[in-house]
Amino acid sequence: MIIYYVVGIIFLAGVMGGYVNFALGRSANSKLRDAWWSVVIGLGAAFLVPLFLNTISSSLLSGILDGSSKQADGFVFFGFCLLGAIASRTMIQTLTQKVLRTAEEAKREVEKLKEEVDPIIIKETEPEIKETEPEITERSSGGDRVQGYGLVGEEPPKIIKVLGGSKYSRRTVQGIQKEAKVPLEKVYELLSWLQMNGLAATTGEPNNYWSLTEKGRSVFANTIKEEA
Repeated sequence: MIIYYVVGIIFLAGVMGGYVNFALGRSANSKLRDAWWSVVIGLGAAFLVPLFLNTISSSLLSGILDGSSKQADGFVFFGFCLLGAIASRTMIQTLTQKVLRTAEEAKREVEKLKEEVDPIIIKETEPEIKETEPEITERSSGGDRVQGYGLVGEEPPKIIKVLGGSKYSRRTVQGIQKEAKVPLEKVYELLSWLQMNGLAATTGEPNNYWSLTEKGRSVFANTIKEEA
């Protein structure tokens, strides 16, 4: 029965607010159908009030629904709905923008959380180890051998092993350089190369942490296997 009581409040406030909105803006050219449209818009705005209260973390409506509210809370809720209906156009536009902005912020937070959690999940997942030996070819520009995914020389495997064999899921460039004993400029160059080839990922500025991707973990596992 309480839900019907709440719906009744919203409906009454929407109708009243719509007429008040029409009365405030009426002119000599206003017609009865304009009043009906104001009522329709007012009802729409009034029924958005529960969503508005939720966005501001208000417990007003939840208190009414679970019976823990004060008697005056019903009048306060009616006032919110009436005010929303009177300012229906502004109410709808503002709330729509707020909800869309909140959804976009939530999406960014989820993406950020995913970036932080993915390296941990990938590290804890057993990588695929290829049964066949990596293909070995010669580079046309020199005698360096290109193995597996295109890792050239001795320095790239060092970076792979530092990223894959560390107790940390994400590493700083300075930490990688110190452990791999590779010149800092070369570390930046190789990390960029690994990223372009889908073997490593970075959180970007300002923290700039690096970690292996699932594909990179597979390369790491095969590198360890070849050395065993």
